[in-house]
Amino acid sequence: MLTVEQIQLHFIEELNGGVRRPGMIGGELGLDYLLDRVVYVTETGDRRAWRKALTDAGAMTSIGVAGVVRLLLPDDGTEAIASVYADYSHLHGWLRLDRTLNDQEYGEVQDRLVDFCATDHPEAEVLERFGEPSVRIGGTNPRYPSVFGYTNPDGPIAWFYLWNGTEAAYEQPVLLAGRCGAPFVDSLRFTPEGRRRRPELEF
Repeated sequence: MLTVEQIQLHFIEELNGGVRRPGMIGGELGLDYLLDRVVYVTETGDRRAWRKALTDAGAMTSIGVAGVVRLLLPDDGTEAIASVYADYSHLHGWLRLDRTLNDQEYGEVQDRLVDFCATDHPEAEVLERFGEPSVRIGGTNPRYPSVFGYTNPDGPIAWFYLWNGTEAAYEQPVLLAGRCGAPFVDSLRFTPEGRRRRPELEF
C-alpha cells in the first residue's frame, strides 16, 4: 500500500507536469483537478481555500482563471492560465524549479520587469536578458505561445507572456506582458504589442 508521502509526491509531480504543458491535460479543467488533489492530500486539506485565494487575488471568476485571462490576453490563454496555478503551487512549496535564481538575479528581474515591458521584444531577447527560466510553460516550438517564469524559493514568480499569433505571425513569439505578484490584473505590465493584441470586448 502506498504511503501518504508517496501519494502526495505522485500528485505533486503530476501537477508540475500539468503546469508546464497544460494543453496535454485539457487546459484549466486538468489544472483544476490536479491542484484540487494536491491540496486534498497535503496537510492543507481545505479544497475551497485555494479557489478563494485566487478569487481574492483577482485571478479567478465563477468560470475559473480563464474568466480573467481571456479579457486581457489573446486566444484561449491556456499557458497564461497555467501561470496562475503555478503561482499558487510555488507559494505552497509544490512547484519544482528548473532554475533557481540567486538574490542578485532575482532582484534584477524584479527591478527591470516594468522598464523591459515598455518596449516590444522577441522571445530571444527575453532569454538573452534574463537567461533560462525557472519554469517554462508551453513547449519550445516557436509557432505556439509560452510563458517564462523567474523566481527563487521564497519570492513571487516574475512572468513573461509570449505569443505568436493565431497562425504563427512571427518568426518567434513576441512578448505581450510581464507581471510579478498579485493582484493579477494590477500587476500586469503590457508591451506595446500586448496592448495592441488585447481582446476587443463586446457587451
